[in-house]
Amino acid sequence: MIFALGAGFAIYEGVSRILEPVPIESPVVSYVVFALAFVFEGGSWLVSLRQFSDVKGEMGFIDAIKLSKDPPSFMTLFVDSIALIGILIAAASTFAAVALGYPQIDGIASVAIGLLLAGSSVFLARESKSLLMGEPAYPFIRKSILSIANSHSGCLRANGLITVQLGPDQIVAMLSLEFADTMLAPDIEEVVIGLEKSLREANPEIVALFVKPQTAKTYQEQRDRALNGPD
Repeated sequence: MIFALGAGFAIYEGVSRILEPVPIESPVVSYVVFALAFVFEGGSWLVSLRQFSDVKGEMGFIDAIKLSKDPPSFMTLFVDSIALIGILIAAASTFAAVALGYPQIDGIASVAIGLLLAGSSVFLARESKSLLMGEPAYPFIRKSILSIANSHSGCLRANGLITVQLGPDQIVAMLSLEFADTMLAPDIEEVVIGLEKSLREANPEIVALFVKPQTAKTYQEQRDRALNGPD
């Protein structure tokens, strides 16, 4: 919302300056302000960059942002980056407006900054929305769950898995497992208890595990029905 409101205000001011240009009378003052803003914002950017680099591990920056389950971990770096780009645009436009004697450039730059803020607000809203609506866990966590389930004693096979990320360190997992026909309910319960313990030791983020005993055929039929709808 802050970015969206800022974008609207910047575009409004930019259009106003284009229609009614005002010459820049003291560019030196503007340059000093831009320089100080860049230094302060740059310091914050360096700190947030180091913190996010530690969090993302070996993943690339874009992939880490898209896959992140903790928006605050990258939001500071993202906001600081947008701020630095905005400062550079404003400084360049001020210099161009003074050098070329064309004050409308200042308004054009304001519109450009507004569009930058608008795009940023859309991106942040999209990333937050996916988590609010139930984003799946990281691929490596899902792979770990399936691998442990398939190798666990008493489980014939893991048919499928659904995960929901409730928070940065909270995952709910739902497993479709096939057990031997000769196993009784107490035996299955014991296997599930052992499986849950193994999964939580490997992935402490799992706060709840739900297991549905069913054959691979039944799982596939229900999956097809859910994807394609009733006949």
